[in-house]
Amino acid sequence: MIRYLLCIGLCAVVWIVNIKEIIHAVKKRIPSEIYIHAGLGLFFSIMTIEWTLGVFGYWERLNILWIKIIGFILFIPSVYLEWKSHEMLKHRANPADGKLDATTVFVDSGIYGIVRQPMTLGMAMWSIALILIFQSPLSLILGSACVLFFWLSATKEGEHNISKFGKAYRQYMQEVPMWNVLTGLLKKRRVTKNREEV
Repeated sequence: MIRYLLCIGLCAVVWIVNIKEIIHAVKKRIPSEIYIHAGLGLFFSIMTIEWTLGVFGYWERLNILWIKIIGFILFIPSVYLEWKSHEMLKHRANPADGKLDATTVFVDSGIYGIVRQPMTLGMAMWSIALILIFQSPLSLILGSACVLFFWLSATKEGEHNISKFGKAYRQYMQEVPMWNVLTGLLKKRRVTKNREEV
């Protein structure tokens, strides 16, 4: 009984925080923020439910060790993408009142020179990592929904940035992929090589 109450209490806190942010995003008419906070609410709900109930065998899990290891390894690049994108926005995007959703300067260098949406890519990778670590039907269903919400957030953020930064962002969208890190690295390498030749 205590585990159920703990699970419900923690999930309530997760959703109170995220619903507050969703309401703020609705008022400001920023769809990308609505999707990102819906995804974050689901992500932290998965963690809460799996750690308070799932680990005690309330439902079946596959528990395949090598899949779990891949999940834990996947956290490394996802945390890097998340941390690096926050740092770049905080220091280079001139966010109004320190809020990362209110940037005033367009950033297209560093990690943003490889992928346009490193933050949502990192969050999607977190979600996939949870699916691989927990290996339960619950984590598969809710984790897949998280990935979808983060993808929707990334696409809507592109639309928002076009209205904010105009032609420069449209050009940037043609040059830098949304989530494809490999393509982004290859394009960046080509651009660097061309500059060196000139």
